[in-house]
Amino acid sequence: MIKNALITLILFLSVCKIGFGQAPNYDSTQKSDPKFTDRFTWVNKKKVNIHEMNFVAGHSFTSTKGFWGKIPKAKLNIYTLRYNRKLLTYNNKHLLEYTAEANLAANYSLSDTERYQSGSYSGFGIAPLGFQFNFNRTNTLQPFLKTSTGFMYFKKPFPDDRGVQFNFTLELGAGLEIMVLNNLSFSLGYKYHHMSNGQFGQINPGVDSNIFYTGITIF
Repeated sequence: MIKNALITLILFLSVCKIGFGQAPNYDSTQKSDPKFTDRFTWVNKKKVNIHEMNFVAGHSFTSTKGFWGKIPKAKLNIYTLRYNRKLLTYNNKHLLEYTAEANLAANYSLSDTERYQSGSYSGFGIAPLGFQFNFNRTNTLQPFLKTSTGFMYFKKPFPDDRGVQFNFTLELGAGLEIMVLNNLSFSLGYKYHHMSNGQFGQINPGVDSNIFYTGITIF
């Protein structure tokens, strides 16, 4: 028994010695590959222009029977206050921003429809989860892509009593941001805006709007 224990101990010490002997010799001054780390650079938190406030006014001339929406000929006016926070840069050239929106006022106008009640539907909402990607962030003209999701709440059920007041929203779009001053920009854009109640109502036709908008951003 003692002999077996000694053999086991000798083998254990031999394995440990081999393991330590093969341990790599790391140099504390060694640096990581700059080709990778330089590709993503977190925006400096001390920069004064890391936060942005944006006011947007948009209009949809008519809704379409698109990917999800089934309500035709619905007009939409929407006014939004948006907060942007710069998150990261890619290759020190392109910029990704987080966006959160408060839709201060939205108004749908339904007309010429036999299946749903014609009239005006006013409401408000928020879109707390959104992202915007600006190309060539150092240029005066910066094309961008944008997406967001949230909800809208109306004074009465939408699109009629078979619907609900609470509806979900999703939008995808693109535009052009024009740098006017170091702390001021002007935006023109388009977004495909979907709204529906997520099957919480007796019916859930949804409405897809083609919104053209303009906005002013203060850094």
